[in-house]
Amino acid sequence: MPFPAYERGMTRRPLVAVPDGLRGAERSVTVPAEARATVAALISSWEFKRRAGFEVPSEAPSPGADGVLAKRLLGIRFAEPVRVVWADEHGFGYETRPGHPLYGEESFVLDEHGVFTARSVSCPSNWIWRCGTPALRLLQRSVFRRYMRIVEDAAGAVR
Repeated sequence: MPFPAYERGMTRRPLVAVPDGLRGAERSVTVPAEARATVAALISSWEFKRRAGFEVPSEAPSPGADGVLAKRLLGIRFAEPVRVVWADEHGFGYETRPGHPLYGEESFVLDEHGVFTARSVSCPSNWIWRCGTPALRLLQRSVFRRYMRIVEDAAGAVR
């Protein structure tokens, strides 16, 4: 079964329309002016994902770079191959690669108004993960809540 097509880098902007077959997720929080530089530095690096509980690549995110994220659940290590689609001072976005439980893209952006947003478009990458769709969605929501807490904690530490 072919995967739904989507525009690479689409999570860099607000999700106006999500292609059929993909599920969009978007969560935002406003960052106080005095904390924006700190949050921008955090979300422009893999440190952001590390704080969310992932093993991360040692090199900084750069467009076209491949890497592997990993997460341990119930003692099992799940490797998540990724490729960085874009990266700059406002954050970065990556697409999943074969072997990742999801097919799609995720990004972290701090816009010019000081709003941090985590976005993703995704679907399970194979029939095994499709069987676990409810659990994947719960896990994804949990991770997005963690992203918001990480940004709020980083902003609070500056105050």
